[in-house]
Amino acid sequence: MERRGRTFKGIISLVILRNLWNEPNYGYVLEKEVNRCLGQKLSNGEIYSILRNLEIRGLVHKKNGQEKDGKRKYYEISNDGRKYLVNQSRTLESAMDSIGEIIRFVHSLSDKEREEHVTNKSI
Repeated sequence: MERRGRTFKGIISLVILRNLWNEPNYGYVLEKEVNRCLGQKLSNGEIYSILRNLEIRGLVHKKNGQEKDGKRKYYEISNDGRKYLVNQSRTLESAMDSIGEIIRFVHSLSDKEREEHVTNKSI
């Protein structure tokens, strides 16, 4: 499986923060929501790695909850996480035209051109 770049992990982080805006939730539910929203399945443990990073950065807080089937770790967005999400949405909004242009450019390449650059990775 190809490693995800920092940009895509950043998008995953924003999806998580958005999903925590109204209420705390636990990793499994957040993973399912990210999968649904981005149309890609996260690798095993990837959601927890990203949640841990968000926690280290002070954007989410972890708390223990008690459920019928055992303990769950719930995550909730912090005030810094809310500020971060709002600020990043402004940055994304200003970049939307450029992102669209990049996507259109890549789609305009022939299948052969795309395949040559994908199989000869140098990044």
